[in-house]
Amino acid sequence: MQMGRMKDLASRGGFKWLLVAAALALAGHTAKAAEIHLDAPAPTPPAEVAKFEPIAPGSAKGLTLGFTQLILGVPFTDALQRGMEKASETAGFKLVTCDSKMDGATALACVRQFKTQNVDGLVTFQADAAAAANICAEGPKVPVIAIDIQQKPCETAFVGAANSYAGEIVGHELGMYFGKNFNCEYDAFVSLESTAVGVVNDQRMGGIRKAFEAVCGPVQNLRIIDTGAGGQADAAQRQVTDTLTALPGAGKIITVGINEDVITAALAAARTQGRTQDLYLGVQNFDPDNCQIWTAPHFIATAAYFPERYADLIVPNLVKAIKGEKINSQILVPHELITPENVSKVYPEFACK
Repeated sequence: MQMGRMKDLASRGGFKWLLVAAALALAGHTAKAAEIHLDAPAPTPPAEVAKFEPIAPGSAKGLTLGFTQLILGVPFTDALQRGMEKASETAGFKLVTCDSKMDGATALACVRQFKTQNVDGLVTFQADAAAAANICAEGPKVPVIAIDIQQKPCETAFVGAANSYAGEIVGHELGMYFGKNFNCEYDAFVSLESTAVGVVNDQRMGGIRKAFEAVCGPVQNLRIIDTGAGGQADAAQRQVTDTLTALPGAGKIITVGINEDVITAALAAARTQGRTQDLYLGVQNFDPDNCQIWTAPHFIATAAYFPERYADLIVPNLVKAIKGEKINSQILVPHELITPENVSKVYPEFACK
């Protein structure tokens, strides 16, 4: 609406016309034809992406590995834990696990414990990248594999997500979906993030927006929500509830998250308002049993992380480092895009209805 027309309406109808005009302006974004690029190329994986290889039986016999877990009792870390325990049985090492409970002080206590237990190597998965230097200083001087969150300055190698790529494959699929089905029209773009994990958040969530914009043009009505260290469900649910309240009548809300937990929380918030159909979901990770996401009205895409197979990347490389062999500093997961159309092919055991 042009400014002259708005002034004319205001002079005749007062400020209520301005409010109506403003509401119409925010009601949704329709990309111009020049902004829609359905020919945008799909993202390509970086060179550091590795292949999952079987662990050689007995390859770590006699070694003790300390494992600082992010938090137990959630699908991603539980799948990771099962994979590490299976690897321990196959390779022959002793696994000592300490649950950091997503708390920096507890993670610090974990490495102090490992120091007294004379571990040969460390696997560290703790949420606060800013706390890593103190944790490194207090831990044993052994090779360290950091999982998904950098642990400078003591990390020997990083094993985990190809964060930019994992974000980009989801963002590209969201862009293609909205370009083909809605002419890139949507009401808001809600991004559930975790600033505490530092560059991981920047790359993963920034990757989603970058690839989406390559198809649909600049993101409109962006709502960035910090969900706490590691992406916490309670913080996400509370803030998404407030965000939905502030978006009455919005029927196409693109909702992306740094992990499954925050998306589950977003659905819970929407459910209390009868609005699950308003959320169009772009997710990170895939737990085949998390049916409330995969059967949601508008689940569009997720990046599979395969936490149950992380050990296949962690253990052989950590054993090499312990033996003094050189390993790559970046060992990244071979992500796959999962959509409602291909989910059963990637995960044959998928049974959600």
